[in-house]
Amino acid sequence: KADVTFTDGNTYSANVVGKDPYSDLGVLQITDDFSEEKVIPLPLANSSAVRPGEQVIAIGNPFGLSGTITTGIVSQKGRLLPNPDTGFSIPDAIQTDAAINPGNSGGPLLNTKGEVIGMNTAIFSSTGSYSGVGFAIPSNTITKEVPIIIKNGTYIHPWIGISGGKISPELARSVGLPANYKGVIVSTIQPASPAEKAG
Repeated sequence: KADVTFTDGNTYSANVVGKDPYSDLGVLQITDDFSEEKVIPLPLANSSAVRPGEQVIAIGNPFGLSGTITTGIVSQKGRLLPNPDTGFSIPDAIQTDAAINPGNSGGPLLNTKGEVIGMNTAIFSSTGSYSGVGFAIPSNTITKEVPIIIKNGTYIHPWIGISGGKISPELARSVGLPANYKGVIVSTIQPASPAEKAG
């Protein structure tokens, strides 16, 4: 169960249709009659077409200040965003310098046409407040997952079951690999994971 409050202050009851904690997504369905709100959905843009340097607009409720709008640019895309709550990382996150603070999560990240390119989800900050680095779940992830969350109540991700990191130049030299060798060093394999089953 949840409550949905519109910008005019009207509140309606809703059910949680489903969620994917690994992508920080959830779907709500309002169960009350909200036809008087005259809701117009925002169009979803193709987040793969977004380029660093493009101007973006973030909308949310930072620190409970509803309907706050901030602007910035796409700082980078394709970021791997660690999710300490689940132990998995969110792939392909959009990085922005638009001011995102606690309370912005779940709000849209828009392009200058008013199309949704992402959903604000996290900040990188040592203080818990805006430090110029925010992240959004790309709209293409939303487009892919939401219909399945609506149908099944959740989204099942493919996974390998390893943890590790990049091969550093020092490690490459110590095991006789060429300079600037690219790859992943596997440090652990999760029991009963696809990686363990594959040997």
